[in-house]
Amino acid sequence: RLTFDLTGLPPTINEIDDFIDDTSPLAYERLVDRLLASPAYGQRWGQHWLDVVRFAESEGFEYDRHHASAWRYRDYVVDSLNDDKPYDQFVQEQIAGDELATAAMTRGVTRDDLRDELVAAGFHRLGPVRRNAGNTDVAFSRNEVLTERTNIIGAAFLGLTLGCARCHDHMYDPIPQKDYYRLQAFLAATFEYNIPLAPDHIQADWKAKSDAVDADIARIKAARENASPEELEKLQAELQAADLRRPDPLPEIFTVRNDFKKQTPIHLLERGEENKQGELLGMRPPAVLLVKAAADLPASKRNRPKTELARWLISPENPMTARVMVN
Repeated sequence: RLTFDLTGLPPTINEIDDFIDDTSPLAYERLVDRLLASPAYGQRWGQHWLDVVRFAESEGFEYDRHHASAWRYRDYVVDSLNDDKPYDQFVQEQIAGDELATAAMTRGVTRDDLRDELVAAGFHRLGPVRRNAGNTDVAFSRNEVLTERTNIIGAAFLGLTLGCARCHDHMYDPIPQKDYYRLQAFLAATFEYNIPLAPDHIQADWKAKSDAVDADIARIKAARENASPEELEKLQAELQAADLRRPDPLPEIFTVRNDFKKQTPIHLLERGEENKQGELLGMRPPAVLLVKAAADLPASKRNRPKTELARWLISPENPMTARVMVN
């Protein structure tokens, strides 16, 4: 049972025999230590965290865009468990890894030494993302992204289904709608960002090949508009062949970064609809979880908003984070 619990695998016959033959009073403790030291431990228990945070290698919805580098986040989680990383560090790296890396680089630390932090911030890229062709409704899409990112912070770290408070005051928990958007405001400047790892000349070569494929596909699709049924069959085969010529994705870090010039103003939204904006709100954790009343985050602390959120999440004055993880 212990082997199943810690590794998800049955013990081998030899392992069973070794345990039965070990007459030491420390036999069980030694077994626990051996299983915790196994790489299978992180793989087994990392799966639980990956399920909670909706890890996937594609985005879902119509386009279901594939993220070829999402596996780096998966490995980060597994390695963190196998390395016995402190939970407060685990939380901070995922919530604010991009800000931690930016701050460290100003002190002369190289980006290669900050890969864990940058990969961990890919936490904000998980979950379904609806892509609109041509970005026909940018405000709607942005609101959906911010909603996903806010809701998972509540579910993963606070054990709360905050999503209900997006549209109205929470019926069963003392979380008003304003507090939902105050929490969302910590993420208002966070945008997708992929960091290429290939040298510049490799990137240029890849872009040239990809652009050639895109041009070929555009030509074929244009030709289909006035094609006969016989020609359509031939063009469909050409389209599939062109798509197969697309070069494999280059290695990159799947992460986020702040862009304060594009920061989304966070309003109280009537029924959660982005076109029904009410009061403009600042950053603050939910009041019911604060030890004492607090105002919105002052301007002097808004340059690293997710770091401030992470500090609150791991603060000794906030017992929710640890209790949720234990549960």
